[in-house]
Amino acid sequence: MRRARPLVLVALGAVLALAPVAAGAQAPVRSPRVNYMVNCQGCHLPDGRGMAGKVPAMRGYLANFLRVEGGRDFLVRVPGVANAALSDAELAALLNWLIPAMGPRLPAGFTPYTEEEVHRLRAQRLQDVQPLRAALVARIEAGAAATQR
Repeated sequence: MRRARPLVLVALGAVLALAPVAAGAQAPVRSPRVNYMVNCQGCHLPDGRGMAGKVPAMRGYLANFLRVEGGRDFLVRVPGVANAALSDAELAALLNWLIPAMGPRLPAGFTPYTEEEVHRLRAQRLQDVQPLRAALVARIEAGAAATQR
């Protein structure tokens, strides 16, 4: 009978740990950094460098999307972002942390994403991601070339 005691304690601990979930309590909110680790870095890697030919790099480039029309919306509507298992508030917080973390510097007048904006944009699913991304990157590069002249 003594052997069963540790098992009973483990079972009791599991029940107590799950009690708030069963009672309808929300899980604790994770930090944007942890949400990146859990939801993004598997493909984009811990430093945001992506995988050449498969997953676009974000490091040193992500904020550039905020410099062109449609880029801000695109960052929310990308399927991996729009379909992430995060609430709209968590996703807004993740983007507001990630974009400056990946760089380059935010454009002047940057307005942080809101939960409402993320909710609205997530409802507008992208069908052809690659052509839209290519068009946005072309605009980014054209803008960069124009500022270098």
